[in-house]
Amino acid sequence: MSPDASSPPAGDIQRQLAYLQAVVSNMPQGISVFDEQLRLRVWNQGFIDVLNLPANAVYEGVEFSDLIRIPATRGEYGPGDVDTHVRRITELARKFEAHCFERTRPNGHTHLVQGEPLHIGDELVGFITTYTDITERKAAEMALHKQHEQLHTVLESIPSAVSLFNRDSVLELCNSEFARLLDFPADLATPGTHLEALFRFNAERGEYGPGDSDQIVQSLVSRSTHAINHRFERTRPNGKILEVRGVPLAEGGFVTVYTDVTERRHSAEREQLAQKVYTHTPAGIIFTDDAHRILSINPATTEMTGYEPFELIGQTVFGLIDLDEGHTPEEMASQLAQRGSWNGELAVTQKSGEDFPAGARINRVDDPQSGMPAHYVWILADITERKQAEDRMRHIAQHDALTGLPNRLSLLMRLAQLLPEARRHNWKVALMFLDLDRFKIINDTLGHQVGDEMLREVACRLSNLLRETDFVARLGGDEFVVILPGIVTPADAATVAAKITAALSTPIEANGHDLHTSPSIGISIFPDDGPDGDVILKNADTAMYHAKAAGRNNYQFFAAEMNQSAAERLNIEGKLRHAIARNELSLVFQPQFSAPGVEPTGVEALLRWHHPTDGLISPARFIPIAEETGLIVDIGDWVLSTACQEMARWIKAGLKPMRMAVNVSARQLRRRDFCETVANALITSGLQPELLELEITESSVMENPQEAILILERLGRMGVTLAIDDFGTGYSSLAYLKLFPIDHLKIDRSFVADIEHDLNDRAIAFGTIALAHSLGLRVIAEGVETEDQLELLRSNACDEVQGYLFSKPLNSAAAFAFLHAKQRAE
Repeated sequence: MSPDASSPPAGDIQRQLAYLQAVVSNMPQGISVFDEQLRLRVWNQGFIDVLNLPANAVYEGVEFSDLIRIPATRGEYGPGDVDTHVRRITELARKFEAHCFERTRPNGHTHLVQGEPLHIGDELVGFITTYTDITERKAAEMALHKQHEQLHTVLESIPSAVSLFNRDSVLELCNSEFARLLDFPADLATPGTHLEALFRFNAERGEYGPGDSDQIVQSLVSRSTHAINHRFERTRPNGKILEVRGVPLAEGGFVTVYTDVTERRHSAEREQLAQKVYTHTPAGIIFTDDAHRILSINPATTEMTGYEPFELIGQTVFGLIDLDEGHTPEEMASQLAQRGSWNGELAVTQKSGEDFPAGARINRVDDPQSGMPAHYVWILADITERKQAEDRMRHIAQHDALTGLPNRLSLLMRLAQLLPEARRHNWKVALMFLDLDRFKIINDTLGHQVGDEMLREVACRLSNLLRETDFVARLGGDEFVVILPGIVTPADAATVAAKITAALSTPIEANGHDLHTSPSIGISIFPDDGPDGDVILKNADTAMYHAKAAGRNNYQFFAAEMNQSAAERLNIEGKLRHAIARNELSLVFQPQFSAPGVEPTGVEALLRWHHPTDGLISPARFIPIAEETGLIVDIGDWVLSTACQEMARWIKAGLKPMRMAVNVSARQLRRRDFCETVANALITSGLQPELLELEITESSVMENPQEAILILERLGRMGVTLAIDDFGTGYSSLAYLKLFPIDHLKIDRSFVADIEHDLNDRAIAFGTIALAHSLGLRVIAEGVETEDQLELLRSNACDEVQGYLFSKPLNSAAAFAFLHAKQRAE
């Protein structure tokens, strides 16, 4: 059958298809055509780009739902089930309804999506959709809208009335202040109103004074046709004074600004009067902004400080004053902002660098419109002479005229200030009552001048001997009182008393005489020996008489047991200082065992002190003294090094590696180089870090938990294991406990001892085990001495045990033999 003569040749059809394909491919919009079965038939690259589709997902005949699933899976249609989104969108597409909407994709691009059903004749054969990128247009629209809003906001924020009339004298723009300030009705002060209508409204209500309204309006309209720059003031009938400023526009029309200057004019005289006061007052006056930067100073301020205005303006006023220690400019500025005023005394720094005291009154001046702080006024008065007079009177009232030391009044004031603070912080305060032996004989024999010189020298020696925080006063005659705040133990007071005795043993030269005296010193301790200053002073006086009765030239505590305790402490302290050098210290080792199988898991190194004459000295006696004096640091370093060397030596001798536990004191933990000390002990001994466990008391880590966390983390990173010793005897915050990078908790022996009979101790022990396991920690119970204790701990999942039931602490050789035998038996 021959082809239809009216049909175009096949070559022409191919050419037309090529043209159509070129058009589709090069359209700036994306385009897609789906058939009546929602299968893709025609598309271009823009379609792929808009939907960000993988190239291999787009092909002839691909289902609409398969393509929609790709952006749905990426969440581009919002949260929810992907299949639900695909079904919903596919059902909408099957309606083949025309649509037009904007869609912003996650990448920020906005597209105009327009779709139309495709018909051939009356038959629906598909759907054609175009995607046009309107991102730039939307951005321009938003920018234009934002600019319009900003301009409107600026216009409404202007405190003056503003109007804009076009070349035809029609109002095009005004702010709300225009109607309010000029008292125009709302329907009149709106865009579209002719200027003549506004003139007529004003003329008829007498705004321009008496006269014919028509003539007035005609004259004003005539003048407005020749718009020029103008500025004048007009007083309205209600008394308001308006400053009117007009500026013509290049394209015709003009902008007018109306400003209410009534208050400005009325305050001119007040400002002139204030300026006279400001200039001629003898007080210094400083104006600052709300940030306390100096805006101006008066001549009196220049005279007081030596600074010229140009040297201070723009600088903060706090550069001129010296605040009390502990107070900052930021704190004072905050107080001023909150209270609005301040009255007191300040130290003002002059240009020469010297300070002078000033009485200061500071007031905040708020902005009348916003109510926010706008300025501050500082008024300063030099009170140097008054302060000097007060200081002289105060010194005379509170000091001894002969020695210059504080007197009884000053002493009582100091005690009244110090003791409540000591009570709040649980500090101990020592008070020493000192009386000079044989002073009366010297004074009566050689005369008052010699006696006075002797008292002045004693006062000088006492002052030079004591710390800045200590306090020495003369009560009268040869009686002196020394206050030692913040002592740790009564022995600290004994140490100072011994120094005073030594300082006064040297002869005193007075008027050619070599004088010899000695002190009798009574010591009382707050709060142990009394609740207040009067009682403490009285008890120190009583103790001083006991010192005289004991032979003079000595000190006595108010409580006899303190004398014994202090003497014992000083004795132990003196001997302990030489213990390391004389090889008097040694270590014993108590094995630790697993609770289920009772096989050895490690040992704890325990310190012992064998004195050549005193024999074995209990750790309970010397460890607290070592802590207080700081000797524990050197002792602790020796223990750590020795313990690591012993375990390394045992392993080399054939012992299977196990954990060596070493106790660490709070003072050691606070040292900045503690981690380096541990590392050095490991390196020197050759012991593997995981075989060293440091036992740290609960109270020591809670002294400064934040710092302890950092130290423990460093030790943990080194590979060392960590244990909290004596758990339950101190105070722990569980909020911190869970943050400590520890491996073990040790149940204190005090809870284990009565675990068979005391339900409270049992509950604490079992609760500790549960708590530790919930935090992922292992538990060691120390002090296990009976089978019943072991069974209770074992049945409640305690991990490890330690105590006399298994082994007492052993010396190095015995510990090695015991552990080696246990390992061989296994």
